[in-house]
Amino acid sequence: MKIKHIWSVLCKESVINQDDNTISLHGILEKLSSTLKPINNPKTTDLKKQKKIVFPISYEIVSFWTKELSKEINLNISIKLIDPKGNILEKIINEAKFPKESKRLRTRLKVQGLPVSENGMYLFKVSVKSEKEKKYTIVSEIPLEVQYKIIPDNKNTPPN
Repeated sequence: MKIKHIWSVLCKESVINQDDNTISLHGILEKLSSTLKPINNPKTTDLKKQKKIVFPISYEIVSFWTKELSKEINLNISIKLIDPKGNILEKIINEAKFPKESKRLRTRLKVQGLPVSENGMYLFKVSVKSEKEKKYTIVSEIPLEVQYKIIPDNKNTPPN
């Protein structure tokens, strides 16, 4: 592969300084803990009966890439969110153009909401393929520990 992945980071936000093009990563995410209210059936706290649990969080996956050739390259970047049982909860495809004159490239993928299925260790698998490749190659796995507790919303519970 003509592209080399250097690093990927999961963070709350990144900021690029317009004066010198440096990037600052804010709130590196390693663990999320929260108490959540049910969103589909306010009477149940049984996660198996819930259709969807989503952490109300905004986050970014920031990656740094290099190349040696002076050629424009189109990248397809795939990010899969894998739950503790190995299920794919979300798959995001992002396209990036590596300009001919650049030797380095940063990609930033901004995401709203984090779907979860249970407590445990989640993985963001970052894969890439260029226009000449037929399949994706995994270049990074970013772990995120998730712990939450479901509490009933007493406002929506009918009186006995």
